[in-house]
Formats: sequence, structure tokens, C-alpha cells
Amino acid sequence: MEEELCEAALKWLEESGSLANINSALVTRAALHKPHRIFSAPIHVNVMDLRHINEGLADLVVNRPMKAQRIFHHVVHVASVAIMLQLKSQVKKEDTESNVVLDEEDHCIPCPAIPLPDPAKHFSLYLDNTTVKKELNETVDLEITVDKADLDLTLQSLASNLPLESSVIDESYDVLTAPQIYVPLRVSGLSGVKELAVRGIRDLPLKLDEPLLAFISGRILSISISSSYTKWVRYVCSTPGCVGMARDLHVRVFVVGRPEADTVHNHPHCRVCHSSLSEDPSSRELGEKATILVLPNQQSEDDVHVRVQALRVVLRDEMKEGLQPGQALEATVMISPQNFPQFPSLEGILVHPPIPLRPPSSLPPVFSRLVKDRESSPWSLVLTLAYMFAASVTPAGTFHTLKFALLLSLAACSSEKPGLAVLGVGSNTTMLLRLLWWSALHAPRSVVHSSLDAVAGACVKDGEGHLWVEAGSLLRAHGGVCVLGEFSKFKKDLQQSVCRALESGVVQVQHSTRLGKDVTYFTYPLRTTAWGCYDPSTARTQATNDQFDSFLHVPLGDLTKSITDVFGLVVYTETPLGECEREAEDVITLHTLLQATTHQPGFQSSSQSLLPSEQLSQYLNIVRSIKVVFSASAEKLIRGYYVATRRLRGDCVQGSAVPITAIHTMAQVASSHAKLALRTTVEGWDAAAAVLLCEEALAAHSGYSLLHITPKPHLPPNTDLHTLVGRKNDERMANFQKTLEVFINTHTGDIPGVL
Repeated sequence: MEEELCEAALKWLEESGSLANINSALVTRAALHKPHRIFSAPIHVNVMDLRHINEGLADLVVNRPMKAQRIFHHVVHVASVAIMLQLKSQVKKEDTESNVVLDEEDHCIPCPAIPLPDPAKHFSLYLDNTTVKKELNETVDLEITVDKADLDLTLQSLASNLPLESSVIDESYDVLTAPQIYVPLRVSGLSGVKELAVRGIRDLPLKLDEPLLAFISGRILSISISSSYTKWVRYVCSTPGCVGMARDLHVRVFVVGRPEADTVHNHPHCRVCHSSLSEDPSSRELGEKATILVLPNQQSEDDVHVRVQALRVVLRDEMKEGLQPGQALEATVMISPQNFPQFPSLEGILVHPPIPLRPPSSLPPVFSRLVKDRESSPWSLVLTLAYMFAASVTPAGTFHTLKFALLLSLAACSSEKPGLAVLGVGSNTTMLLRLLWWSALHAPRSVVHSSLDAVAGACVKDGEGHLWVEAGSLLRAHGGVCVLGEFSKFKKDLQQSVCRALESGVVQVQHSTRLGKDVTYFTYPLRTTAWGCYDPSTARTQATNDQFDSFLHVPLGDLTKSITDVFGLVVYTETPLGECEREAEDVITLHTLLQATTHQPGFQSSSQSLLPSEQLSQYLNIVRSIKVVFSASAEKLIRGYYVATRRLRGDCVQGSAVPITAIHTMAQVASSHAKLALRTTVEGWDAAAAVLLCEEALAAHSGYSLLHITPKPHLPPNTDLHTLVGRKNDERMANFQKTLEVFINTHTGDIPGVL
């Protein structure tokens, strides 16, 4: 069985290309002046592909990974010895041929190339294997990570062709000993096996004799500060003249699945003469590790109301790089037994790269009909979607501008950059929060902030004194939407923390020392779309020097320029005289009464069926997967409008009313508009829609519009659809685009390079 498994392992190395990579790495190592003492050769194993070669080896990798690693280690060790000796003989041959031969006696015959040994065939220098094995077991620590066959093969390889005394002691000798070779297994292909998935503490085995592999997927709740551990340490025999004096013969490398204390044990013995070993203090290498808490994903709808305990996973070296609290994680872990009553430990052996969500191959039925019907108009499709969006929360047409902004923000969600932040301003925060909560359900991930949670994060210490960084709401919503709630009720320091994160694109988690004198920050990139609502009339008690909003005629409270500038889209949902709100309230009241009186089990109103939630989520997945590029006309409109408004709305005291980030916001809005229209190029039509939305926000905040735009947070209820989202609206948008071009030419024509 051992021979068959070794042959299968060698075949996998050949077919997967790992053997060629090892050969290249050894050739590169031989060319270095001072190569690294440890040769690391990670073996990537896909269990599903390995089953086609050998079913027994695939089962061994999953159920007994330590034994499988020893088999791969043995094969790699034999191959490395043969490769290095062959390289050494080739170098000698080249050196001999390059020398000038003066006499025939001075000519040396080059050493023949050594063929690759058979990894399934073991050799021994000892006459009585049984006796020696018994002596070794009695005198040597049983936790030695390298078996006796590897030692035999190493000694035999060193003894062949070269004198043992000189070749072993010489540091320049290139043949690797077995302890110098580190062959960690990087196993994949377990995600599709339900029996190997760990979804909580309840899935961990209560009784475990030896390590086994499993697969976890979830969200990182917290991560510990990195600490050091011993990767490898080297020992030298204290007996003069012993082969154990070889500087690389007694090297102990940390192996996943073994305790860290085994790497630096207290009483090591020489495996040749059984004398005590002394550590070489200059040959200890340290690595870094971090522990994370992972909340497993819900596997089915039945797990929605099930409480799940987070899993503690240890990640080392390169596996912990790039991870941050709140990020999604998929990893292959090794479950190792612990002393009762401790739970088995989980240690990562491979962190899988994030797999982008694959969009549906075809459009959902409702959206397919809409796209076909609106294909002749560049604006009608997106406006129709906004008109039908969230019709089960508020009737179609009410809060139209806010729904339009939320739909654009959902299309801009990404795990690679910050999203398009939205702030709804109005007194009816109850309805605003309902819209935010319902819309967030269609994001890739949604988190509703609570006053019990931290906004950015928190630093805590566990019982052992280790420092942990816990993810706040902004970090836990990685790649999705964070609903902040009523931003006007936040304390000033929390508002400033959110504003700093939105402005800089970096989330800062504060850590204070015990005395509170030194304050440090752990920074993480912001990958969240923030939503919130604001009621300026109840933000704080009105003072005599409070400024009034020119459009709403209500005190601004804490709604200062520093807040409106950091949110990409600020949508005002009320008008000065309130006539638009009264009509919208009547429609909402009638809608609520009809839903309450006609609700029956299995009944679905017509408003709820405008855009089915499942089809809407599928359509948004398709939209997010579209990559867009900007056309020259779109760049001209956005850049020209930005420069013109910055000039005309400037103030020598308070600066420009248009923030610097406005050009980035308009670019995001235009790209989201193009994606929702299923276009791969951002045209002037998309730029015009983005400019109109931003101009409405500026007009609502300042009370006037440079382009003569009147903000309309709600659509008139008694107006036909042709006027709202049809041909008449196309004519209005076309006229606005022409007006915008004239406006840009008039106010930026004297600036070279703008157009």
C-alpha cells in the first residue's frame, strides 16, 4: 500500500506540474550564494482531481492529512536529492570541460548523471532494521517529524560519490536533508462536499484521534493582532566527529497539526549517536500568526433563526495577509484534537481567493420585457425601474428621487472600492427607514446598525491578554450596504467618525492604552455603501445663530457642509410649501389602508408584483457584473459641469458649495445609470442624468438652481406615464442635455483643457 501511494503521489506531482516547479525552484536555489536553509515546496492538491488518479490517496489526504503529508514529503525529498546531485555532477562536468588540459594524467572523468531514484523503494545503511528501530524508539523523542526511511536515504545519498566527513560538515554542500524540506499540503476541492463543511461548533467531532480536513465559509467577526511563532530551528550534535554535526541534519520545522512546542523541544537527541543536541541560536526563524473568529454562512433558509457560535481559526504567514474584519472567508482547515474538555482546534491550510458571484445567464422575465419595451429610449428603462422600485413599501411615484438614488447605489455595490453613499433628508424618518431597510435586502450583504454596536470597530482583550479587533457595522457590511439609521441622532464623535471614513475611504479603529495617554489606530479600507436618513428639524435644540435651510425653511441643526459633502447623494424628500408631501401622504395612506383591509393568506397586491424581489436581485447581480468605460461626451459633460458650478457657486469666505468629491460622485452615478440600462459605455445620456440628480440636490440645499431645475422628490400622482417616464420625459431630458452643453460652453470656454 505504501508503494502504491508513493507512486500515486509522484504521478500527481507530474500531472499537476508540481514536480517541474520543484525542479525550477531547486535550480534557482543552487544558483544563490547563500540559499535559504529550509526548502519550502507547497503541494496544491485538488481532491476531486486526485480521485481520478488514486481514490485511496485522496481519502488519505482528507481523513489522515498528516500521513498523506509524510508520503508527499518522502517523494519530494527523494526527488530533491536526485536533482541536486545531478546538478552538482553537471556543474563538475562543465568545469572539467572548460579547463585547459595540459597532461593526460591531469584529466578527470566527469561524474555520470544520477538518475531519479524510485520513491517507492527504500534503502537502509543499517544491517538490522528492527534492532535499530527499537533503539531509536527507546532513546529518541517519538515526536520526531521525519521518519527513519528519510534519514536512511539522506545518509545514503550523502555517502554516494562523495566522502562523508567532508561533504556533510561543509556548509556549501547543496544536497538537502529531509528535515530541511517543508512540504505543506494546500488542499482544495472540498467546498462541494456537504459532509466536510463545518457550520458551527456542533459540527466539530467530539472524539478525534488524529487530524482531518474540513471546509469553512463565513464572515470574519474579529481578528487578533499578529504574534510570532517558531517556523524552524536547527540543532547540532555535541559529540565531535559525529555525522550529527552536520549543520542541516537536525532541523525541526513546524508542521500544521502538531503543537508549536514540538518545534522547540526540551531534550532533543542525535539520531545517529543518540547524544544530546545543542541549538544553533543564529538559525531560528520566526513567523507570524493571527487568530480569527468566523461566523459561518447560512446554508439554507431553515438556518435563519438558528443561533450559531463563531469558529476560532488560526492563520499563519501568507494566509493572514490582506484579511480584515468583516471580510468574507472560504478556507480549508485542519481539525486537530485537543485535551478534553477543549474543543478541537482549527488551523487554516489554504485560504481560497474570493469567487465573484456568477450572474444569471439570461434576464428575468419581467425585466426582459421591460428592456425590450424601453430599448428605444436612453432614460426610460432606469426611470421605470425607479418608479416600480419598492412599490410594496410606498406607492409608485412617492419618494421617487430617493428610490432612484438607492437603485443607483445598489448597482454600484462592490467589494473592491467604497460604494455610493446615500443620505435621505426629511421629517418622516419612519418611512425613510422602511425604504432603506427594504432596499438593503437586495444588496450582496446588508447590515443594520444598532446603538449597541460600534460603527467602525472596537479593540478588546481576551482572558489571555491577546488584543482583538472587532468589526463594527461599517466593516461587517464589507461588499454590501450598511444602514446607519437616523444619522441626526448620532453623537457628534460618531458622526465625525463616519464622516472621516466616508471622506478618506479608510475605517479607523481606535486603541487606547491602559493610561489613555497614547492612542493608536488600526486602519482598514472601506468597502461598504453607507445609507442613512436625517431629520434636520430635530437634530438638536434650535439656537439663535442657527442657519435655516433656504429650501426647506427649517433649521439645519447639525446638517452642516461637512456632512453633506461626504455623502455622495443627499436627497431632500420635502418641498418648501409642502403641497407635494400632502399629495404623497394621501397616496401612502390609501395604499396602507388597502393593504390592511385586503390582506389575506396567499394574497398578493398588484403593487407588490411590480418588481418581484427574486427577479430584482437577479437583475442587480447582472448589473453589478457589467464593466463600463466612459465616452468622450460623458467625460466632457461631467468635467465641464463640475468646473462651471465650482466657479459660480464659489464663496471667498466659506469656499465653493460644490465639494471636491462631487466629480467622483457624478462619475459613479453615471456609471451606475449605464449599468442599469445594460450599457457597457457611459454615454452623454448617463452623464446628463447624473448631473440632473446632483443639481437637484444642490438646488434643494441652496434654494436656487443654475440650470433652473425644480426639485421634485415625489412624482405627481395624477400624471400619465408618458410624461413621467415616457416620450415626454425623453424630450425634457434631451432639452436639459442641450441646456447643459450651452451652460458648460458659456462658463468654461475660457479655460483651456476643460472641454
